[in-house]
Amino acid sequence: MRLANADGRAAFLVDGRVHDLAELSGGALPSDPMAVVADHWEEARAWWARGTTGDGVAADVVHLRAPVPRPGAVFAVGINYRGHARETGAEVPELPAIFTKYQQSINGPCGDVVGPAGEDTVDYEAELAFVIGKAGRHIAESDALDHVAGYMAAQDISCRRVQRAAGNQFSMGKSYDSFCPLGPAIVSLDELPDPLDLAISCRVSGELLQDARTSDLIRNVPELIAFLSSVLTLQPGDVCLTGTPAGVGVARTPQRFLRDGDVIETEIEGVGRLRNRCVSC
Repeated sequence: MRLANADGRAAFLVDGRVHDLAELSGGALPSDPMAVVADHWEEARAWWARGTTGDGVAADVVHLRAPVPRPGAVFAVGINYRGHARETGAEVPELPAIFTKYQQSINGPCGDVVGPAGEDTVDYEAELAFVIGKAGRHIAESDALDHVAGYMAAQDISCRRVQRAAGNQFSMGKSYDSFCPLGPAIVSLDELPDPLDLAISCRVSGELLQDARTSDLIRNVPELIAFLSSVLTLQPGDVCLTGTPAGVGVARTPQRFLRDGDVIETEIEGVGRLRNRCVSC
């Protein structure tokens, strides 16, 4: 299943066209994407299995927003690709390096990334994100994928100066409005060739800067779910960005930070593509 958010309404994304879920189900399913994820995921999958009817609407003529517009929690993971650890010279931490991105940073797959005035260290980070579909605490790795609604492409946009200031306040440097593009849809794992090994890339204004596979993750999705759920109860609609591969701007020589007018294209095999333009505030 591919669940998108078209102009604020839950919709199936099929071959570049969106089909309104409430209309398709005759009102049996809600129009709010969060309600579908939190309370009606299995019913939505059953409707997906029936197939869509009608032509739908071309995705490029609607406003695709974040498929999870109001997550209860947005977790993110630092130093979680072997290549990224090497390029930064960072040691792999004993436990997963978890921080949060606040809900106000949520952005859609085509929304503008707004750079803070006067800041010139805004960086890109292509990431695979997963969405929790079933609540759980103390989830075993062997059961972890049963708690995943699906995957999205994500960008962990980061203002490096603020991130590293005042005792490494990651959450503030990564939570400016618009700094968390997500989408274009939540893709259920049965749609993917191998949920634990997917190609991931990032281009900035046409230049390929990140190119890796999620099999390079130090701690994969089941491991992250097991750790997170050992600390707190995961709830449907929670989102986790799993880390970024090598190639980030701050680690390049010379450094390559985002500039006004840049276009960030983030793509994950089988999941989809984000295209976000950088603008100055």
